[in-house]
Amino acid sequence: MPALSARAARTELAATFAMAARARALRAAGHDVISLSLGEPDFPTPPHIIEAAYQAGQRGETKYPPLGGTEALKKAVQEKYAREQKLDVALEDILITNGGKQAIFNVVMATINNGDEVIIPAPAWAGYEQTVQFAGGKPVFVACSQSNNFVMQPDDFEAAITPRTK
Repeated sequence: MPALSARAARTELAATFAMAARARALRAAGHDVISLSLGEPDFPTPPHIIEAAYQAGQRGETKYPPLGGTEALKKAVQEKYAREQKLDVALEDILITNGGKQAIFNVVMATINNGDEVIIPAPAWAGYEQTVQFAGGKPVFVACSQSNNFVMQPDDFEAAITPRTK
């Protein structure tokens, strides 16, 4: 097997995956477990979604979509933002990905160079730190307190900015 890149070799398995594996093992052993690891839904896929996927397959919609998403999906997202958030979002500003984790990875890999600093509110999802490190960046954590509903305060944000901040 070929050797991994140095970047991949220094990447540790996210703690959330280890937690999920442990939860599965405990469930398999008969324990009642509430896992707070991966963020998977704790309910089955709703029937209308299964039916929509089936109907799409019946219509032959089984090929790779255009990069960034189909126009119909982008329009649906655009309409949702207009209806629910009263925002006018241009179709060219909508990018469809396989999920939030992929979107974050793509943005970080496209914008962060070795040594760039990325400000991350803490507490934070573990994937932010790992993704920034994978890209060669340096995570800079800014503590967010319960007294402020864990919202980063402007003064704390400004204090964390350096010439290397992206």
